[in-house]
Amino acid sequence: MNETSEARLRMAAHWLQIGRPERVLDELQGLSGDAAVDYRAYLFRGAALHALDRDAEAVDVLRDGLAQHGPFPAMLHVLGSALRSEGRLPEAEAAFLQGLSLDPNDPDLLLGYAHVCLAAGQAEKASALVERAASHAPESVAVSAARAQVAFALGKDRDMHRHSTEALSYDPEDPNARALHGTASMLTGDSRAGYNSLRSAAASQPGDADLRAAAREAKLFNHPLMVPLRPFARVNPLIVWVGAVAVIYGLRAAGLAPLSFAFALFWLAFCVYSWVIPPLVRRWVNREWGS
Repeated sequence: MNETSEARLRMAAHWLQIGRPERVLDELQGLSGDAAVDYRAYLFRGAALHALDRDAEAVDVLRDGLAQHGPFPAMLHVLGSALRSEGRLPEAEAAFLQGLSLDPNDPDLLLGYAHVCLAAGQAEKASALVERAASHAPESVAVSAARAQVAFALGKDRDMHRHSTEALSYDPEDPNARALHGTASMLTGDSRAGYNSLRSAAASQPGDADLRAAAREAKLFNHPLMVPLRPFARVNPLIVWVGAVAVIYGLRAAGLAPLSFAFALFWLAFCVYSWVIPPLVRRWVNREWGS
């Protein structure tokens, strides 16, 4: 392989590392001969396509690379991730298991397999895999982020917040850690911190529509006009209604009819407020966000 091709491969690795997948593909287009079928060319191209959400193409490229060069843990890791994104969970599991048969202690493969388990609803199995990865990479933002995702799947909001905060301490600029921290903060009642983290994550990944929508919802929740509704945000509406009716009739049964009437009027006004204000605030926020 000549020096020009080697330099292109090194530049492709650099662009991939700093999150510029489109530049990776540009570099690899200039390869020819042996360099075009080097295992790094397959790996970098597959990883770039996966980063661009072109997962079907990534799967084809990586499978060609594996056919050409044989089993290779890094290639199997990206293949498994692309297959998971495609929703092809049995195939993704097979890819990660093949990679782990070559390197049973690889943290990336263990975490990748854990994400497949999470997608399949197997949170306990995912947790065990994450802890195995943690034993080999204890101070890893990816491990802490995976722990936060497992905690979310298990409904452990405070654990999720703790692990996502830990992930941010390892890499304050990591968009995935910021998104997890934002979600955990919203779930544990710190809506301002939640919005700040989600907004930062959305700004760093402008193409992620789901992340942008989550940041917009957090902005809506933080609007001053939504303050009276916040205490009821995570309560079943049926329970709130039953409680309100119980108070009204309880006061009447206790001989406090005027107080019961006053509370009924207050409850009616609150209901009208809860029906009218959120759509108006949503319209203002959407206009501000350009959607």
